[in-house]
Amino acid sequence: MLTLAHDLNYSVRREKGNFRGGDCRVNDDRYIVLNSLIPLESRIVLLARILAKHDLKNMSVRPAVKAMIEKEKGKDDTGHTIEMEFSTE
Repeated sequence: MLTLAHDLNYSVRREKGNFRGGDCRVNDDRYIVLNSLIPLESRIVLLARILAKHDLKNMSVRPAVKAMIEKEKGKDDTGHTIEMEFSTE
């Protein structure tokens, strides 16, 4: 799933803190931030839900990964993608 995220132009970061994780956009850069303190299974589900927002029909996806993403389609308890613009001055 990490390779697929990179193919979709996301930078994936694992951080520790008091958050679950999610995806965001800062200027033209796209990020997925996963909390390394939550269980691995929860991080996988979160990543699958984020990837499920994209059209993956023309992408090479392993069957097990595709099944996980399809299972998570339409489930979004993490909120919306956050988009922010910051001045580079």
